[in-house]
Amino acid sequence: MASPTGMPRPERKRQYAALRRAVVRSCEPALLAKFSLCSDGERWSMLKQWLLADGKVDSITVEEKFVRWCEQLRTDKYVTVTKLQLYQMYGHTKEAKAFVEELCKGQSGTPHPQCPGNEMAKMFKVLKEVAENTSTGTRAATELSVGGRVRSASMKELIAKQLKLGVESLESQGMMDLRTGAIKSKTKKKEKSPSQTALADAKQYLAKLKKCVNDIPACVKNLAEYHVRNSDELVRVLHQHEVRLPPLVEEALQRTAIPLSEIDAAEFTDWVDSKKTVLGEIEGDVRDAKRRITAAKGPRPKPKGEEDPDKSGESDGAFSEEDA
Repeated sequence: MASPTGMPRPERKRQYAALRRAVVRSCEPALLAKFSLCSDGERWSMLKQWLLADGKVDSITVEEKFVRWCEQLRTDKYVTVTKLQLYQMYGHTKEAKAFVEELCKGQSGTPHPQCPGNEMAKMFKVLKEVAENTSTGTRAATELSVGGRVRSASMKELIAKQLKLGVESLESQGMMDLRTGAIKSKTKKKEKSPSQTALADAKQYLAKLKKCVNDIPACVKNLAEYHVRNSDELVRVLHQHEVRLPPLVEEALQRTAIPLSEIDAAEFTDWVDSKKTVLGEIEGDVRDAKRRITAAKGPRPKPKGEEDPDKSGESDGAFSEEDA
């Protein structure tokens, strides 16, 4: 078997899977890295060594490679400067002015964020320099990569802390929009105080109450209009909710009108939690009414030109009374 084609593909896949399991069990970082990064030919050589060694990975060696390299790199460096800086860079001669005008011709120019009305302060993107680097040499390196799942709680906390520092540093960077010239800074949102959170929950509770006040009369009307069956009890309950809602709305309005400095967060939160049960009952009955109304309306009418297969003259092979 001089090449991978000498072994049938199904058998070759099974052997590669067995070799992968053996390499992972060996816990050798260099061997793991080689198996992950090697080419198909090198992996075939590893498989043959493993088969000849009766399933032992000790005979597989990791070889270092020496590479001779030559690189030719070209770097185009552009800068965004004002029109005034362009004249300072190239001068005020006739040829320099013509050159600057040619550079700015294909660009509309970005207004300067601190001086948007000045024509000479408009910013343009121009090529500053072209750098060509040629380098040759030899290089010898061994690359190892070890991956796995972190199970320790302390290590998870450490990794999360390191990632958080990098993310916060990136989020705080100010960016300038080259089209509008606006400088946008990603500021971190302020955390709400307990009093602010309690007041926000109360306002959300009030909004849901107002929605129920608007939905209940419409539901009662539609239940009667579409002759929804077995809805007498539901209509009676909705009328009871309609009577209960105004005092609840009035109480919620008084609560939300309290200044933030006078709010007791714990007491406010307990009050909202005590009202959620009643609100849940009302919202549940409203949802039930809407569901029944939707079912009573029936399917939507089909567009003109589309025949209902059940009403068409063709039976499509179905058994009918005439066939009987």
